[in-house]
Amino acid sequence: MATRNRSVTVLFSLIASMTVGALVLMALDNHRPITGRGAYSLSSYLRLDPAENAVKNTATKARADWDQVQIYYSNTSGGNADELALLTGLANGTKDQFHFVIGNGNGAEDGAIQAGEFWKLQRLCQGRNGLVRICVISDGRAESVTDCQLKRTGALVESLMRTFTISPGNIHYPLNWQM
Repeated sequence: MATRNRSVTVLFSLIASMTVGALVLMALDNHRPITGRGAYSLSSYLRLDPAENAVKNTATKARADWDQVQIYYSNTSGGNADELALLTGLANGTKDQFHFVIGNGNGAEDGAIQAGEFWKLQRLCQGRNGLVRICVISDGRAESVTDCQLKRTGALVESLMRTFTISPGNIHYPLNWQM
């Protein structure tokens, strides 16, 4: 009899702890803490458009031959594809050149993949043939990149690799990038 009571107690404790854990994750879903990484929610990730849509459906001119991918930080705390070139142009006199931007929730939805004008027009960035540049909105510290940004950047890179048969050796991440 004591074993049965113990099993029932453990079962109800497990159910209660799972319920509380789910409620905490749902509460943190749209309210990412200001510093550090917040809890990652699959539901917010699934609300975003597939990475393939950004690669295949946003170009307005004939596709170029792409064979390399470079991921870099914006060195800003926020922004989106429309604002980033303007902000960097004001800061240092030259507009930033990128094909895609990965949002962080400050200016664009966390993990949102936005195609820039260089991708839409299939233009070269920095005069380098075959290089696709992906800008991750972050202040440059690896710990400021959200889990959703990491996952979405990975999904975009995989989509580019499949679409243009880019080898893994031609993918260039920032030195402090966390896989």
